[in-house]
Amino acid sequence: PMKKIACVATFDGRDEALGLMLDSVKDQFDRILIYDNSKSTIDLTDNGKFAGLLALKDPCYYFTLDDDLIYPPDYVSRMVEAIDYTGRIVTCHGRILQGENLNYYNGHRFFPCFGDVMYDGLIDVAGTGVTAFRTDYFNPVQVAVNANQRMSDLIFSYYAKKEGKKIVMLPHAKGWIKDCGINHDDNIHAIESKKQGRLIQTANEIWKLK
Repeated sequence: PMKKIACVATFDGRDEALGLMLDSVKDQFDRILIYDNSKSTIDLTDNGKFAGLLALKDPCYYFTLDDDLIYPPDYVSRMVEAIDYTGRIVTCHGRILQGENLNYYNGHRFFPCFGDVMYDGLIDVAGTGVTAFRTDYFNPVQVAVNANQRMSDLIFSYYAKKEGKKIVMLPHAKGWIKDCGINHDDNIHAIESKKQGRLIQTANEIWKLK
C-alpha cells in the first residue's frame, strides 16, 4: 500500500506545541518529517512543510501539518478515504475567492478547520496545516523553495490552480481539529493579517486562473 508521509515546519520556541501535535498523530503515519527552521541552514518558514517532497522518490499520500494543531485519531484515515473517493487534493480549511483586491481574511467565503463545515465542494485556497494529496496527482516541490514565504496556503493553491489540480473541502464537525492551546503572538496569521498586500496580490493571481 502507498505510504502516508507527513511533514511539518517548526520554529524556535515551539517545542511544547510541536510535542502535543506529534502526540495527537501518533501511529497514524508511516513517517513524519520535521523541518526545523531554527536548526536548518535555510529558513524556509512555513514553506518547510513541503521540503519533504524534495526527498521522496515513491508516490505517497503527503500530509502537510501545522505545529500548533491537535489532530483527531481518525484524521489520516478520513483524509485518505476522501482523497481516494475524490481523486483530488483534500483540505479541512480554506477559501472560495469572491473577487479581486478583496481583504484576504474577511473578503472571501471561508471554511474554518476549527468550526462546523458542511460544504464538500471545490475551493480555491487550501489551508496547508490540514491538507493532504497523492504525490502522483500533485507534487508541488517548488513551494518549499519559493521566494514568497509565510504564505504557503496561497502559493500551494496557486500552483494547484495553475496545473489544473482541484482542491476539495472535507466536511467536519466543530472541535474535530483543535488548537494546541499555546498562544504564539508570532504566528503567521497574527503577522500577515496586519499587512495583506502580498496575500491579496497572490489571491488575485489565483482568481485570474478561475
